[in-house]
Amino acid sequence: MKTALLFFACLHGLIHLMGFLKAFKLAEIQQLTQPISTTQGVFWLIGALLFLAFALAAFLEKPLAGYLGLAAVVLSQVLIFTVWQDAKFGSIANLILLFVAIQMIYQANWEKKITSEKAVFKESGSIPDLRKTEELPLAIQKWLKASGYRMESPMISAEIHQTAQMKMKPAQKDWKEAQAFQVSSLDPLGFHWQVEMDMIPGIKIFGRDQFKDGNGEMLIRIGAAIPIVDESGDKINEGSLQRFLGELVWMPSLALHPSISWKEIDQNTAEATLKINQTSGSGTFHFNEGGDFVRFEALRFYENKEDSKRFPWILKVEEYRDFEGIRIPSRMNATWKLPEGDWTWLRLQIDSIRYTYN
Repeated sequence: MKTALLFFACLHGLIHLMGFLKAFKLAEIQQLTQPISTTQGVFWLIGALLFLAFALAAFLEKPLAGYLGLAAVVLSQVLIFTVWQDAKFGSIANLILLFVAIQMIYQANWEKKITSEKAVFKESGSIPDLRKTEELPLAIQKWLKASGYRMESPMISAEIHQTAQMKMKPAQKDWKEAQAFQVSSLDPLGFHWQVEMDMIPGIKIFGRDQFKDGNGEMLIRIGAAIPIVDESGDKINEGSLQRFLGELVWMPSLALHPSISWKEIDQNTAEATLKINQTSGSGTFHFNEGGDFVRFEALRFYENKEDSKRFPWILKVEEYRDFEGIRIPSRMNATWKLPEGDWTWLRLQIDSIRYTYN
């Protein structure tokens, strides 16, 4: 789809050269029967160059691509009005390219916003003194050992590339493919997650979840422009914290953070409670006899409404892999246990992780 649109922009630009060639009598253009002055011809050439620049910038994924496309379309449409009888059908092409250019502008602004937000989590900060492993429940000690975690070099952040399959509603039958990126950090304590998913050919859904300083935010936009989810508040704060808590299995050093209090349930089960500022939440970690994490359960608010209730939210491990010598769950799924039945809404695969160590 992208290649076709870029080819279309190039072709539209080359067609604009016809106005320039006719104006300077460099070629006989039978399609243009109305007179074109040399001054107009210069603008036809500028229009052609703008469309070619738009296509090149879009191919290189440059932030200014959308603005070049918008300028090209505006100039083109003005020129078309001067030779309306000959070039009126060019307005259809301009309408298509105008839609593409505006979407690119919104996407560039979205990327700028996302880049500035996640930069905070990617900066190496200082972390408080971590607990000693012997202070933790036996199940957590066993898991840390099985994961290959090294006390002498705790990770303070993790950059995680993910492939996902998602369902936006319980009644949805087909899975939607998505690409995601996450930064988890001990300073600031939280995460930034961004995702892109095709809605229909040519239109994407862009999402961003963030948890920082005890505050969570959820944002989803169609084409990076039209907001369909923009949520915050106490329930989102608690749910985001519980998600962050469950994902500590990707960054084992988080288990030793002093903000987490542990309660031993049995030799293979432990409950964790994380408190950050005024936000707190709990969840239960389950392990097998070998020390591998297998499941996380928490009671999370379902939806962000005044009368929303908590329901079980479960992360289940499907596969393990080693990343930088650390053994972590590489494939997991997330399920809501609702009164009307279980809703598995996410299948997640870890493609790569890059740790930053203290």
